[in-house]
Amino acid sequence: MKKDNSTHEFEKALQLFLDSFLGVNPKETWPTWFRTSTTYGGHKDSEGIWRFSFTGIPSSVLGVGESWEEKNDGYILVKTDPETKERSYVISNTPSEVIVFFEAIIDLNSGKVSVVSSKNISEIDGRDLLPLRK
Repeated sequence: MKKDNSTHEFEKALQLFLDSFLGVNPKETWPTWFRTSTTYGGHKDSEGIWRFSFTGIPSSVLGVGESWEEKNDGYILVKTDPETKERSYVISNTPSEVIVFFEAIIDLNSGKVSVVSSKNISEIDGRDLLPLRK
């Protein structure tokens, strides 16, 4: 099965992003929290430029009655009604506060990677970050 062009572009841009990140933060220097409390993603804008970032979510973003529960090798947001104690699972929730650890813009036409922001992850205390996976 042949991959479509957008999948190929995404994979190529992602690899350039990861190579750039690993150039600044070699895997052997990652703090223990980094693998479980961060995620990465990217998108292409209308001019065809890709933007990727590594992010984390501070645990302080939890609202009243919200908590994290281990489920299927990861975590899921649970909301408990304070009056009835009824629990519900939140399928989609976009936190208002996200910490960007590393962000880069990738131009596939030129192969250029421009780092927009980069935090020294070895100096960050990750204990206040929500676990995103085990």
